[in-house]
Amino acid sequence: MRMTTLAPKPVLTLDPSIHPSAGVAAENAADDSSTAPPRLPDRVRIARTCAKLTKAELARRVGVCLSAAVQWEHPNGTSPTVANLGRIAEIAEVAFEWLATGRGPMVTDVTSASTPPRSAAIDAFEERLLRAVRSVPAHQHDVLIEFARQLARTA
Repeated sequence: MRMTTLAPKPVLTLDPSIHPSAGVAAENAADDSSTAPPRLPDRVRIARTCAKLTKAELARRVGVCLSAAVQWEHPNGTSPTVANLGRIAEIAEVAFEWLATGRGPMVTDVTSASTPPRSAAIDAFEERLLRAVRSVPAHQHDVLIEFARQLARTA
């Protein structure tokens, strides 16, 4: 009987200094020293897992059906549209360029940007509000948004 040795699967780890929501992600192939970026399906999975989202939650927040999100992470699946890549990057708080191409940092440093992104606080009140909102569990985001809309209507 002849035995075949299979190559080990890549190990998934994430350096907490790369992404604030570190937990599981960033592919490190133990036997591959190449610097090739992860493929798009891997980057989508890495972004999703770093944001601590399920495929169903990502699909819901992007506005697509679950099967679309499943396809995005499948090696031979369909790719997200550019608009959906933008939504994924925003939701997962990763850099669009990294998500779309694998180039550049996974997370951009907001403090070093020459123009503030639309998600950056513009004053101390917004900074406090952002900190509070970011501490709300993902499953309560829609409730919080609706609450803010109701407050805005009564102002």
